[in-house]
Amino acid sequence: LIRLPEKYRSEEEAIKNLLVDAPNGERIPLSQLAEITKSEGPQTIFRENLMRRKIILCNVVKRDIGSFVKEAQQKIEEEVSLPPGYFVSFGGQFESQQRAMEHLTTLMLIVILIIFVVLFSSFGSIWQALLIILNIPTTLIGGILGLLIAGQTINVSSTIGLIALFGICVQNDVILVAKINDFRRQGLSLREAVMEGALTKFRPILMTDLVMIVAVLPLALIVTTGAELH
Repeated sequence: LIRLPEKYRSEEEAIKNLLVDAPNGERIPLSQLAEITKSEGPQTIFRENLMRRKIILCNVVKRDIGSFVKEAQQKIEEEVSLPPGYFVSFGGQFESQQRAMEHLTTLMLIVILIIFVVLFSSFGSIWQALLIILNIPTTLIGGILGLLIAGQTINVSSTIGLIALFGICVQNDVILVAKINDFRRQGLSLREAVMEGALTKFRPILMTDLVMIVAVLPLALIVTTGAELH
């Protein structure tokens, strides 16, 4: 940072009389090259990508960042008229969350593909693998409905929860399909094998899922500081 000595910048006249080197070697007072006026301006100028920027900081309390930013964007569009060339962007945790959501979406698709390959190699049937995979969309619908009922939004934490829910769904389906295949090998018809498999594995699957629900229930109901991170 280079600054003029105090005596050359303390008064308006001193600034006007600053000598500037011209291309022909002469020294010209700054007042002949520019108009010197007093006005209010920012104490510090921040730039990003060669553009000026103004940073407004805030903390979000007792609500998720996604819904706050959505409401803020709506308020700005309705009540703020920005001059040409001006725009508003949201950064910080919201920007990090958006990047994480993009990565999680890609990861989710990769996980579904890997699950399909593993199922196909295990059962040796593309139809049984597809039957299990096709339950994931219904699981997604149930998960989103659960978020709506709870008044929550789709964010990083809920997306991770949905991925875990996909795993539980696939696990239950694998157990059920494997048992149905066992009954089929014993000579039962498809209908009988499905009925017997469902009756046999209903209780173990239900008990496993209930244990999982009870285990994560404290995280879902916690209301202390930082609970939004869970």
